[in-house]
Amino acid sequence: MKPIALHVSSELAPFHKAGGLGDVLAGLPPALDRAGVDVRIVTGRYGVSKFASLGGFGALRPWPLPIDLAVGGQTIRAHVYEAKTHGGAATTYFVDAVHLSRGELYGYGDDAFRFAILSKAAIAIASVLARSKGLGPIGVVHAHDWHAALSMLYARTVASAIRGVPTVFTIHNLAYQGELPASETPWLDIGWGDYHRWFEHFGALNLMKGALLLADRVTTVSPSYAREIQTRELGHRLDGVLRAIDAKLSGIPNGIDTKTWDPAADAKLPVNFSASDPEPRELGRAALRWELGLSQGGRDDPPILGVVSRFTHQKGIDLLGDVADAFVRGGGQIAALGEGDARLEERLHYLCLAHPGRIAYRRAFDDGLARRIYGASDLFAMPSRFEPCGLAQLYAMRYGSIPVARATGGLVDTVQRLHNQHDVGGATGILYDGGPDEAGALLEALEWARAIGRDRGAREALRQNAMRANHSWDHRALAYVELYRSVGMPI
Repeated sequence: MKPIALHVSSELAPFHKAGGLGDVLAGLPPALDRAGVDVRIVTGRYGVSKFASLGGFGALRPWPLPIDLAVGGQTIRAHVYEAKTHGGAATTYFVDAVHLSRGELYGYGDDAFRFAILSKAAIAIASVLARSKGLGPIGVVHAHDWHAALSMLYARTVASAIRGVPTVFTIHNLAYQGELPASETPWLDIGWGDYHRWFEHFGALNLMKGALLLADRVTTVSPSYAREIQTRELGHRLDGVLRAIDAKLSGIPNGIDTKTWDPAADAKLPVNFSASDPEPRELGRAALRWELGLSQGGRDDPPILGVVSRFTHQKGIDLLGDVADAFVRGGGQIAALGEGDARLEERLHYLCLAHPGRIAYRRAFDDGLARRIYGASDLFAMPSRFEPCGLAQLYAMRYGSIPVARATGGLVDTVQRLHNQHDVGGATGILYDGGPDEAGALLEALEWARAIGRDRGAREALRQNAMRANHSWDHRALAYVELYRSVGMPI
């Protein structure tokens, strides 16, 4: 029987997600299953959860008895719903409990208490599985981001059935740490001794710090980011802790599901194409221009710069706004999709009004349009100030759009830098150096990218390299298997 890897995550696409965390928990489990791991996932059942892919909520099998959880001096009754997910490659337990199961994932003043409930439920479920006949052993408890951080503590202090089971904690974004006033400590079932030993940080309660110290292994989502977060600039005040645990810290880049993300079979594209049959992609460019109201290319056929992003300071969308005017006046078009910071949204709307037919922006989270932008744009902008790994550049490359990205974090590990347009070699995109606030460095990179686009041989060689690069989860899952073996999981 396969050993069990129990993953604890607040997000799980396609049921509920706010960012890349949900996508990782959608793509990694099937690859781990193929590598010989029995993947089990514990997540919440929120009001935003969508179960259409399972045939509706009725497809979930309720556990016959609820689980009573002691959290913060209260008894929280949790109902567990079990389902085969990921095409049967994983089993997911959706936890329904007061406080946890609200209409949205995040944004409540008691989020830490909500996710303490999720973490307690995960350890209780792990204990049930450990005692169940017909299952392999619990080989590892793997928690993701600060929302699941308390499962690293509860695995040691709550459940004797899994005490001693190895633990792994993954940082998806260090900027969000679950920092709270120290007075919140008793409400999360953290003893004061454990608070001072694991969780105290500059006089506050820091859930991520505790998980970093408690876990047997710590990973983040790219090797470069694992190094960067040990610096004062990108360590978000945890750099000293991360340097202290360097021996158990590693970076494993994210991957993508190459079946779900396949331009040769994607039904949301107007035309399908592949690296071996790229010609139909030109029809997709014309279709995107028609859909967004961009001017159709003439003799000069300006390059389309794609943007699919959350509109946050981290993603550098303000820098794109700084250079957009110069880029389109020099002969280019921009197709942007995203939402977030209202000021950035307003700026993109203004740029559309200032450059009709040259800049198009849609304020939405629209998976279909995102795929059409990936599949039709010539270039793809990622001027991130920091980027733990990034998924958009992987989707863009898979669909033939050349990343123009700042050399930071996982972008360095997933985009092979072009050094010379006359000798493309194995390059898959353009990485540029420069400070996190230097719009001029982005514009210079875009101008070089536009010049490369006029060289048909260099442009097509880059596109072929990008589309053929192996960023599959099967490739990445092998690193997780080795990590699990290193802590004693019998695989």
